[in-house]
Amino acid sequence: MPLRHRIDAGFTSWGRFVVRRRWLVIAACFALTGVLVSRLPEIRVDNSNEAFLHSDDAERIRYDRFKRQFDREDRIMVLLNPAEVFEFGFLEWLRTLHRDIENEVPYVEEVTSLVNARNTRGEGDDLIVEDLMEDWPEDDAELATLRARALGNPLYIDALLTEDARYTVLMVKPFTYSTLGSDLDTLGGFEDTGADEALDLTDSESYEMVEALYAVIARHERPGLDVQVIGGPTFAHRMNLMLQKDVTVFMTSSILLEFLLLFILFRRASGMILPVLVVVLAMVSTMGFMVWLDIPFSVTLNILPAFLLVVGICDAVHILAIVYRRLAAGDTREDAIVFSLTHSGLAVVMTSVTTAAGLASFSLAALAPIAQLGVLAPAGVMLAMLYSLALLPALLAVSPLKRAPVHEGLAGRGIVDRFLASMGDMSTRHPVRVVAVTAAIVVAAFPGLMQVYFSHDGIRWFPKHDPIRIAEEIFNSQFKGASSLEILVHTPGENGLHEPDALHRIQRAMRHSETLEVAGRPVGKVFSIVDVVKETHQALNENRADHYVLPDDRELVAQEMLLFENSGSDDLEDLTDSTFQTARVTVRTPWVDALLYPDFIDEVRSSYSEILGEDLTFELTGGAVLFTRVFEAVIYSMAVSYIFALAVITPLMVLLIGNLRRGLVAMIPNLIPIYLVLAFMGYADVPLDAGTLLIGGVIIGLAVDDTIHFMHRFGRYYDERGDVYHAVHETLATTGTALLFTSIVLGCGFAVFLMSYMQNTFWFGALCLMATVIAFAADILLGPALMVLVTRGDGGRAKPPATPQPPPPPTPSATR
Repeated sequence: MPLRHRIDAGFTSWGRFVVRRRWLVIAACFALTGVLVSRLPEIRVDNSNEAFLHSDDAERIRYDRFKRQFDREDRIMVLLNPAEVFEFGFLEWLRTLHRDIENEVPYVEEVTSLVNARNTRGEGDDLIVEDLMEDWPEDDAELATLRARALGNPLYIDALLTEDARYTVLMVKPFTYSTLGSDLDTLGGFEDTGADEALDLTDSESYEMVEALYAVIARHERPGLDVQVIGGPTFAHRMNLMLQKDVTVFMTSSILLEFLLLFILFRRASGMILPVLVVVLAMVSTMGFMVWLDIPFSVTLNILPAFLLVVGICDAVHILAIVYRRLAAGDTREDAIVFSLTHSGLAVVMTSVTTAAGLASFSLAALAPIAQLGVLAPAGVMLAMLYSLALLPALLAVSPLKRAPVHEGLAGRGIVDRFLASMGDMSTRHPVRVVAVTAAIVVAAFPGLMQVYFSHDGIRWFPKHDPIRIAEEIFNSQFKGASSLEILVHTPGENGLHEPDALHRIQRAMRHSETLEVAGRPVGKVFSIVDVVKETHQALNENRADHYVLPDDRELVAQEMLLFENSGSDDLEDLTDSTFQTARVTVRTPWVDALLYPDFIDEVRSSYSEILGEDLTFELTGGAVLFTRVFEAVIYSMAVSYIFALAVITPLMVLLIGNLRRGLVAMIPNLIPIYLVLAFMGYADVPLDAGTLLIGGVIIGLAVDDTIHFMHRFGRYYDERGDVYHAVHETLATTGTALLFTSIVLGCGFAVFLMSYMQNTFWFGALCLMATVIAFAADILLGPALMVLVTRGDGGRAKPPATPQPPPPPTPSATR
């Protein structure tokens, strides 16, 4: 018995088992769903920069080590633009806001503003380290003195205050680690005991903090005072809100759309309710599986629920179409269900496997969320297949089904089938012209392909009017950056930072950093322990400006650092380790596309290596380095996913078609959509980023399904008569509407993403919709032309028939 017949016989046996043990199958499927979704309430969201990288990525490990020593480097920055900063009314308002944030906002380690900015001064032989507004100004003269002192302190300019005093910043430092199950006292300062086991501040804690902060700010709003908020936690909070909104819209729209399409197709309640129930169960099971794998929800995974609803529905339709047709033809319920599984079971498995293979290509990505999508999406597709082959027929066996007449669209002989068959006839009559036109389009698209570029810029995922994006642009322009590059300089041994020569070299490297630019934007403030040593030395020398320098005596440096430590300030904990062996240098950088960071990072690495010398080693980390690493991961992920998808799906195509030459040629219509979409992206200035790079694997996995179905039918007709023209005509005449319906379902599903608030998701939907249309056109036009050209040497008919032959009696066909 041929292998195909043995497979069909196996599906026949499975169908009879499902029908006769329907309640057992239903119970088993619902039990599986119950287990998978049991932990769904524990779902968490993570859109932090480090979450884009795998936990074993070298840069993420370096950054985690940095956090254990110095805590997180990102801050929430409240940007204030009053009519006048140094005015009694505003300063009183600022002090009240500062105090209320400290008292009312949870998970805040420290609040810094002009109210408590470090003010180091000397009184005789005493070193005084106090808050800038320790003594509140009482009159205009004291206010003027305060203004002069603030604008004269180089550590405040471009950090807390703009040079023209038009803007000031209140900075909120969040907890680095969660309060759940850890002793926070062991995580701060110079001690990092237990930090390895500590849990980062959770999403719920972070969002609670941000929402409380917004509530305090809202309560203090006043006319004429512009307030903007920016920073990692607020960015993640805003993205989470928009993700929730988008996912709700996607889910609702997808389900309503599916009900509408299923009503048009089947015109019966079971045909609308059962498929949706099956795919919803598969979707929620996949989301539950995500929690079991401890994978956080993210901006990349927000497409997953709606995507699975759309893709999964095709399996269910595949089964239902045959069941209803057989019922209308007079079969019993059991025979109709069994026949449907026998006829469509292999098709469902084949198309599910190829779709899963295309999506599994993401599992090798260097970007963690995309690799996670490469695990979850194939799992969801296979769950949809399992439920379609088990739960759906079992539900059909217990549901009331009427012997309603079959809708014309399912009979395979409607006007759409005839139109598509005529398109196939045109293509087979003029194959060279069709291929030539396709080649001309490919050549015309090539310049666009050459303009495609990579990107990683989460801020640009928000619309231009979004408050986070507005705040970022203002902060970039006024304070020269909302991100940072962290440089850890290591001296040869303990107390190495007491050496004046080491401090001088660090200072020269800092001054050089301040001369650099990132894509034409100047670098902002640079901080390190050097600043503390200089201001301490100045304070102990009668506060004279000419003593704002580094001492040249090692013992004097050590003594002045000790005096600063004993002054009551803990600021050194943020700048060095407890042994004074490592110095932390923070370079404020503009928040720009990660595409623009590599040259800047290379320049910093080169200049620090030259200035610091061989005995002072250093390492780079922080937001700028994470951005750069993510950018590199985007490029790697795209290359790996596309190569993997082609390497897996091409052999499957050849194997399923059973002919090497036809199988290889059949891949061409599946590559054209990706090529043209990438070219369009180049012309339209749409970058390849963590969202849009997904289109390749998605489209290869989905487009190949219709191609397999087309080629499978084509092969049968061609083997029967050796007539390529007849084979193409009959393939489209019997399956054309089914192929079109599949494309409509996928296209409408991708169109749902056009309603996204997030721009990266919008473009994912738009580009996949475009690729779906191109893929369908390639299947019915380019595919037939290629089959004529590739089979000319096989001994079949060499010339097209004079007129299309009348179609044979209707035969059952399936979609996808």
